[in-house]
Amino acid sequence: MKFFSYLFISSLLLTGVSVAHADTVADQGKAELASIAQLVQDMDGRYPVNSIQTNEVADAVIAESEALQRRLQTWYQTAERHCYDIFFVNDCLQDIKVQRRRYLPTLQRMSIEAKAVQRQIRVIEKDREQARKQVD
Repeated sequence: MKFFSYLFISSLLLTGVSVAHADTVADQGKAELASIAQLVQDMDGRYPVNSIQTNEVADAVIAESEALQRRLQTWYQTAERHCYDIFFVNDCLQDIKVQRRRYLPTLQRMSIEAKAVQRQIRVIEKDREQARKQVD
């Protein structure tokens, strides 16, 4: 009988530890998402639509956008693993997908715009080079 009570108490303690760990993971995930949200908002304020004009700015935007997209994806994967530790798995998964969709389009918009500016600059440079060759 003592063995079973020891086993029961041990399982309760382990459950308490896992719940505490899950709460810690959830708090860290919320803090990480808040940090990402602030960085996305700051970046969106610095680079509104049609504000990227030079290749150097475009390079910086692409690098920053891709870094934030990777960070958002890492947060999503961690949050997804956490969802499987709680009872309402599907609600949790749906919630984190919605949260990710809040920030991903903004990051993608900036990255796409920067890449379009880079393509446009390359085309203009090639046209100038061809014009010089024709003159010579």
